[in-house]
Amino acid sequence: MKGMKVLMLGRIGLMKARGGDRIQVENTASELRKLGVDVDIKTNMKFNPWEYDLVHIFQLDWTPETYLYAKKVKKYNKPIVLSPIHHSVEEVKKFDDEFVFDFRRLSKVLFKDQFRRDTFKNIYRSFFNPRMIVPTLYSIFIGFKNMQKRTLNMVDVVLVQTVKEAEDLKKTFNVDFKWHKVLNGVGKAFIDSKEYKNKFSFEDYIICVGRIEPRKNQLSVIEAVKRFREEEKKDVQLVLIGQMSLIKHFEFNYLIKKCFKKYRWIHHVNGVSYSDMPSYYHFAKVCVSASWFETTGLTSLEALYCGTNSVAAGLRAKEYLGGYASFCKPDDVNSIKDAIKKEYYASRPVINDKIKEEYTWSNAAKKTFEVYNEVLKM
Repeated sequence: MKGMKVLMLGRIGLMKARGGDRIQVENTASELRKLGVDVDIKTNMKFNPWEYDLVHIFQLDWTPETYLYAKKVKKYNKPIVLSPIHHSVEEVKKFDDEFVFDFRRLSKVLFKDQFRRDTFKNIYRSFFNPRMIVPTLYSIFIGFKNMQKRTLNMVDVVLVQTVKEAEDLKKTFNVDFKWHKVLNGVGKAFIDSKEYKNKFSFEDYIICVGRIEPRKNQLSVIEAVKRFREEEKKDVQLVLIGQMSLIKHFEFNYLIKKCFKKYRWIHHVNGVSYSDMPSYYHFAKVCVSASWFETTGLTSLEALYCGTNSVAAGLRAKEYLGGYASFCKPDDVNSIKDAIKKEYYASRPVINDKIKEEYTWSNAAKKTFEVYNEVLKM
């Protein structure tokens, strides 16, 4: 019997850095292969839909190429599954209105509409990645929001990570669609880890994991930890794990580097292998994710698996983490500080077996496989 063959399409530049969408694509593909699915991953238009039973597209926000992918697949009458990894437009706009640096200052002044701001940013990105020029030109003439709405109308089913994501999509684009909730998982490194090795000469530190950029809000985290140290008179260390961009965020990077020089209690680790991450989490007391917008609270979930308390932001993270974390407002440093303080003095978490079984890439792949079979029968 012929096995299922699936093409996964990711944004241009997906494989250049280890972002959350790349982790999702690679882990889902890996687990689907264990179920007997033949999976190819591509990040360009050089594919033949006839070679596949269905096509699974990842990303809707900020990626005009998604529309071109869907349009090409639709011509071949092949089923399309979309994982939009959609962020709240309201949260993104609030971020752009209140906490911008560098080039975003210009887009904020020029445009009030968030989709036009995003198009303007893609024009800037196209200077550094010529492959983005054609998709960006399409978004200029068709309209970015219109492209995203058309994409939602073309696909057969949408896979969301939270109910809130589905609600936001329907509200933003005023379109109805068939959807299923498929939870992201944590990698086997977090599930199987039993032995941890401290990478530092100290422990019970505060950790913040993610690219060094305004959206991840590390400047506010640094200020919150500074206030916590002063209030509690404790020599608590802060560990930041994440890479800095070399082609953008120049102003933000300058301010971050000033903090690195000024405060000896900040420790920046530029890159960590996925297999080493459990140890970095385990010896921390609190993991802080005070991002202005996220699809889920995946770093917080990873921390919980390693016995580390978590601070997160946003309604989507709350849907994921429930009572296992404290929540803060990204635009309020004292809110971040208070959440850190609460979790620093709290007992370490013990997550139940139900969550351990549910939040795995194996489980995500099984549910995705069920959706594939359902779509192929439609």
